[in-house]
Amino acid sequence: MNFNTINGGLSCPFCKEEIVSGVGFQYGTIDNRRYEIGDEIDWSGMPCRPSKKPAEDLIKTVGYFNCDNVRCSSWQDCYPDIQTAIVTIEKNRIKSLEIYSGPELKRQYPIIEPGSLADL
Repeated sequence: MNFNTINGGLSCPFCKEEIVSGVGFQYGTIDNRRYEIGDEIDWSGMPCRPSKKPAEDLIKTVGYFNCDNVRCSSWQDCYPDIQTAIVTIEKNRIKSLEIYSGPELKRQYPIIEPGSLADL
């Protein structure tokens, strides 16, 4: 499964260590692109998610990450639990990352805001 990665801007909610391996998300051209907070999302390749750049100025989507700290309580046996984050994109630029603490998600990589894009 392809996804893009955002580096920096998030700490593990359990141990407070910075997540250096990044947060995976699916928005824009899905081609294992690497982004940082403030970067503009690329729409020049294929596949894209959604299929074309939305007109909405504010998008929130879910991304996934693992803690890099092997001493973190999120590590069970030999691999960390997958954790979730909200990726906020404003005017096609990555604005922020924050820990997701909402209801259980019914699908992977959902776009949760605006609602018109939620089922893509």
